[in-house]
Amino acid sequence: MSSDNDDRIEKLEIDLAHANHVIDELNEVVIEQGKQIARLTRKLTEMTDQVEELIENALPGHQVEKPPHY
Repeated sequence: MSSDNDDRIEKLEIDLAHANHVIDELNEVVIEQGKQIARLTRKLTEMTDQVEELIENALPGHQVEKPPHY
């Protein structure tokens, strides 16, 4: 009977170790995705500013108005 419990405990320990490893891997992916989102957000802001500047320079009398939801 003790052997059955030992086997079950060993299986649970193995499963827990595997789960912890997977969680660590997923955490690394989430961190990298967060960094990538931050980079893309900065790039989008830069490009939006460049487009607005180009529009203002192309049409000097034209004001770029942001939609009301901004």
